[in-house]
Amino acid sequence: MKKNGTLFLSFIDRATLNPSIWDPYLYREKRQAETLAYFASVHPLSAAALPRHAFKFAPIEYRHIGRGHLPAFILESSGGGLRSSCRAIGEGVLLFGTMRAYLGNVLVTPRAEWIGEQSPLVFAVKSEFVQIEPKDGLLYFWWAYLQTQAFLHSLPLGSGGTRPRLHATALAHTPVQVPAKNIRERIHKEIEAFAASIWSQYMATERLLEDTIGL
Repeated sequence: MKKNGTLFLSFIDRATLNPSIWDPYLYREKRQAETLAYFASVHPLSAAALPRHAFKFAPIEYRHIGRGHLPAFILESSGGGLRSSCRAIGEGVLLFGTMRAYLGNVLVTPRAEWIGEQSPLVFAVKSEFVQIEPKDGLLYFWWAYLQTQAFLHSLPLGSGGTRPRLHATALAHTPVQVPAKNIRERIHKEIEAFAASIWSQYMATERLLEDTIGL
């Protein structure tokens, strides 16, 4: 009996061979085994334990995040205090929006020194976010990666009827495929420097407009 197929013959120099594993599925399975939880902790935000007048800025909402990929967002004055209770976070915190219509809304809160404030600085949060704490500490690499189509297309649909949202546990189990740590470090360092410059210029412009024309 003759099998249908293709026969090919290869001549290989033994000196060029590298030890490997004869399993075409091994590397694919390894990639699939890496989830966001392997690289970061994901958890809900805590309610603010501070008085409402302690917040200098209005609560962060999805509408404060602009289009494009700028590592900054709009900060509005709280007008002397918050009108309702909110969750609270500190400086250098990575947030991921969980409402299905707003997946990809990602931000990192600025350092106090970048915006001319005293540390520690606390921000109020109104829209639905979860906090992501990268184990490698490379906040701005993960800020960029969490916005990629490759990651967003891997997310589960979420639940919640007409307003579906993604839960922290499901987000943590989303498959990821990221570059080596040295590459992640380089990306983080460059974006962080860019973020510091943008925040400084943004706040300087806001203060100039407020002082000169009351905007």
